[in-house]
Amino acid sequence: MLREALLGLLLGTFTGITPGIHVNTLASLLRGFGLSAVVLFAMGLTHTFLDVIPSTFLGVPDEGTALGVLPAHRLVLSGRGLEVVRIALIASFLAVIFFLPLVPLYLLLAPLYRPAFGKFAVLLLIILLVFTERSVKRIYALFVVLLSGLLGLFILSLPLNEPFYVLFTGLFGVPVIVSSLLAGAKRVEPGSPELEITPRRLTLFSFMGTLFGMLASLLPAFTASQAALLGSFISRDERSFLTIVYSVNTANFLFAFLNFLETGRERNGVVTLMEPLSVKALPAFLLVALFVGLAVLLYGESLARFLAGALSRLPYRFINLTVLAFLVLLAFIFDGLPGLFALTASSIVGYLTVLLGVKRTACMGSLMLPVLLR
Repeated sequence: MLREALLGLLLGTFTGITPGIHVNTLASLLRGFGLSAVVLFAMGLTHTFLDVIPSTFLGVPDEGTALGVLPAHRLVLSGRGLEVVRIALIASFLAVIFFLPLVPLYLLLAPLYRPAFGKFAVLLLIILLVFTERSVKRIYALFVVLLSGLLGLFILSLPLNEPFYVLFTGLFGVPVIVSSLLAGAKRVEPGSPELEITPRRLTLFSFMGTLFGMLASLLPAFTASQAALLGSFISRDERSFLTIVYSVNTANFLFAFLNFLETGRERNGVVTLMEPLSVKALPAFLLVALFVGLAVLLYGESLARFLAGALSRLPYRFINLTVLAFLVLLAFIFDGLPGLFALTASSIVGYLTVLLGVKRTACMGSLMLPVLLR
């Protein structure tokens, strides 16, 4: 089992630090190699720890970290990139710790799920999104929610191999890169990893994120990003919000796997590739979760420091242009011209939030409207 956990750790590290390559994509490509459930589990969990690196330093999100891109990018530009990484690693590890005592409660709740619960939660989120804006921006926010919702309906109806890649990269990643290019951002330093959030707040918001991640895994209509969206209404600063985002990401993966063991429901892409398992296998996977969490906590920051240091030697404009070109190339590789078209459309909608001055979270309508209408 240790050998399998180490292989998963290696593969998850690769997907975590590689912009645009999601763990589900690599797992699907390796399907023919018969990867065990332990390898897939360790791989997926490792990815939730390390996907902070490309989303922070390069502005390349996936579904779990999309909402954290803009706050993280602001901290990077102020020379606090390594602090973001440390927050993410600690928040993810705390999510693993908080997951353990919540297992018995979750095993009782998982079989009680009804589809109406998820739709009600999504509708409530839309109302909060709109009415937390002020004056005329409420109209703008509603417009973006509906427009991104129509975009989500359209893209998710296309026969694309990676619909979420083009959707989230366009809505959350490309606008950040374009804004940096237009602002003429200069070379940035990784900065100090010293935390400017107190241990108490870090622990508190990690626990909240763990609860939100648990909720997201219970309600398939309620995604990890939507759960993190709840955090935007509770946290008052960027660091608290990022703590919630990254703990949600890890907790959602863990609880989705637990849901799979208890009910057989498949809540994420990695789980769909696993052979059927029973709850009796849970103790072994809990040990793997602790092993992976401790391992990534030990080397994750050093890895981020090395990669960020290498990037800091390059002009930031060159990095942005290179990453933008790479993202466009990936869209073409994954889905050809339809992928490029979908990426362009989602990028336009994403940049519209910048022009209108509304919160980027309004773009989560891309998932919420499809949920309500299906």
